[in-house]
Amino acid sequence: MTIRHVARASFLTVLGLLASCSKSGGAGAEGRGLGDVMVDVGRRFEVLGRAAAANRWELAAYEADELGEIFENDVPRASLPKEGPTAQIPGLAKAFLQSAPPALMKAAQAKDPVTFNAAFVDAANLCNACHQSAEKGFIQVPVIPGQAVPVLVPVSLMPVPSTQPVPLQPRLNPAPSAR
Repeated sequence: MTIRHVARASFLTVLGLLASCSKSGGAGAEGRGLGDVMVDVGRRFEVLGRAAAANRWELAAYEADELGEIFENDVPRASLPKEGPTAQIPGLAKAFLQSAPPALMKAAQAKDPVTFNAAFVDAANLCNACHQSAEKGFIQVPVIPGQAVPVLVPVSLMPVPSTQPVPLQPRLNPAPSAR
């Protein structure tokens, strides 16, 4: 075999791999469990919140779009967990897709921290409600943009959950201290 034949065979192998990836939607979720897909969701959600907290609105909008793509393409193809109730997951995932990514995207594109915070809280609450319904309530998504996903704070130190948005901007002029 000549170098030319080896190169051609390698090229055809790569083309075959690319073709098989495109049939399954790229890296997609086929053959992946929902838990693995949710790890990707958690990473995107965390970066989304961190980007907004840092006023990196283009990055926040990008992550909101990616989050929507995962829920549109990967979540429906992922295999459901074998334990706990799962029949409600597809409907909850569809509801999330229709509401959370568009609201997060709109707020990020508007560079509006108040609206973004409200959308972030709503999205986190949808995630947490789904986790509760699937008996996975121990997987908690933070309602505060910029925090780690999942919440890893010891239970004894966790604040009482709030549905109120938290300001993304630090106060530039702190209130004078009482002396």
